[in-house]
Amino acid sequence: MPGTLIRSTMAAEEVFKKPSSSLLKKKPTSVKKILQDYQQGNRREYDALLHGLQDPDIEVSTLLLWLKDLKKCTSLVTKEFEPLIRAILQVKWCNYDSKVVKAYQEVLETLVSAHTVYLTHILAALTQSLVPEQLIITDSMDVSNPGEEREHEVKQKKKFIAVHKTLKMLLHIAPVTPQYLIVALGESFPWTGHSACILDGYIKNLLEIANYLPELRAKILELILHRMTELDVNAPKQEIIESAQTTTQETSDGQDEEHMQFDMEGVEESDGSNSKPTDKEDQAERITHEVALKLDQIMCTVMEYLHTVCFVNGEFQLEEAKVLHRHMLLVFEKVLLRTHGSSHVQFLFYYFCSFRQAIVDAFLEHLWKKFVNPNTPAVIRQVASSYIASFIARADFIPISTVTACLDLMVSWIHSYIDNQESVLQQCQADVSLHLPFYSICQAILYVFVFRHRQLIEDNKGLRYIMGLNFERIVTCRLNPLRVCLPSVVNVFATLARNYQVAFCYTILERNARSMLPVIITNPNGEGSKVKHQNPLDSFFPFDPYLLPRSGKLIESLYRNWEGCKEDDQTEIEEDDDDEFVQYETLDKDLPMGITPTSLACVSPGFRTPSSYEI
Repeated sequence: MPGTLIRSTMAAEEVFKKPSSSLLKKKPTSVKKILQDYQQGNRREYDALLHGLQDPDIEVSTLLLWLKDLKKCTSLVTKEFEPLIRAILQVKWCNYDSKVVKAYQEVLETLVSAHTVYLTHILAALTQSLVPEQLIITDSMDVSNPGEEREHEVKQKKKFIAVHKTLKMLLHIAPVTPQYLIVALGESFPWTGHSACILDGYIKNLLEIANYLPELRAKILELILHRMTELDVNAPKQEIIESAQTTTQETSDGQDEEHMQFDMEGVEESDGSNSKPTDKEDQAERITHEVALKLDQIMCTVMEYLHTVCFVNGEFQLEEAKVLHRHMLLVFEKVLLRTHGSSHVQFLFYYFCSFRQAIVDAFLEHLWKKFVNPNTPAVIRQVASSYIASFIARADFIPISTVTACLDLMVSWIHSYIDNQESVLQQCQADVSLHLPFYSICQAILYVFVFRHRQLIEDNKGLRYIMGLNFERIVTCRLNPLRVCLPSVVNVFATLARNYQVAFCYTILERNARSMLPVIITNPNGEGSKVKHQNPLDSFFPFDPYLLPRSGKLIESLYRNWEGCKEDDQTEIEEDDDDEFVQYETLDKDLPMGITPTSLACVSPGFRTPSSYEI
């Protein structure tokens, strides 16, 4: 008897371990009967059903039969059958034929109709299916055969189409789907460490959802830009430049070795037709920074989406653009306006504004309202003024009339601010903590004048307009903006202002330089240390030169480069077209505060100089 009991127990365990293999040999029991038996305490068939659904080698006919049976009895699938729901959601249903796909979709439809509580689980599984799968390279796979990759892409596309169709179906059944869907999309978003194809593929699926679910477009764009911003801040311009420089150096070293080898062998060098390219585009293509290249691919995708929404067969869609503009502004305020250190993501708005002048006007109006609102935090007002300055200085598609309109607004606000301060405080002094918006908008007008002075002063009428702005009063006021603003911007402005005789800044600069000389501080031990005054205004120019190679091709024709300080500098500047990669934080460290015209060095954010970086 004991031996019989042991054999019976072992047989039962074996049946439990492999229930599907034994049950699939006979006609499967109906799902309704299995659920009813489970409620009566008989788990054997239920466990077999769970294992069968998880079996990758399950027969198609069996799976199809189970799905059809389940559709008929979804009302019985209460909370106690949650393991069954999880098993169903783990089925790789998109890998089967159209009959299984349709049956699976019908099961989800009836399940959500009967039990809305399962909606979040279903959406989580569907959004996970929108994450592209990497092609797994096996030993038997021919890597050189492009057919394998094409077949994988076809399967992925088929899966995505089926998932989107299922999501559309659920939208009609459950009105609450959008509010749960956006949460699921955020939770399923691949982290930045994934490959570019996975991130880009998921973002394409998100944008597809935005097409048939426009009420979620603003939140979807917010999700996308959040992830793009994470990539952007982890790809500083300096690192991108260094990666390109390293690639260039390695290429140069390889060419030098080859040249030496040829010289030793007595072989003449070629005519130089294959020499190192000097074109800006060729240089940018040498960028090897992994995170930057991921961001570059995603920037191309989102830019293409913006253009597709606003243009159909080459015709501008005004109503669609209005809605998209409203969504873009919401995302801009939530994500970019509060992010410090982004270098490229903001160019999505730059590119979007290039579609129509009305979008430019609305964008600038939004920034200006943000700046003049006294309830807005001072740091946000500073960022808004930086966006205004950098945008109208760099956007080549902005007409000069828009530039003058912005200057009129900013200068008028500055003069009103000076009037108010001088009437209230007789001894008002330069204090960044108290007057941050004032100094940031002063730097904005100096920056715009530096970049746009050629267009502003094309004739005597333009010169009279500049004289009417009364720069002299601004730079000589008691708040002393020249002491606070970025030295590189101030120095270039001082030279241009002297040339056009709109303001004389050198006396003020020299006085500021004397008041900001390094100070020796002695500690209690008698040891001294030199303290060097730093620029107190944390400057940010969001539209400084764009470095990403692929998406940069769409920006290049819309971008205004630094044109130099004087006419005879033009030849030298044109010969140095790639020197836009100046990082002013480094270059400003040793820049003298008080200078003369002869000692001027045109060094500022994005200003090209012979000492600029080369890629």
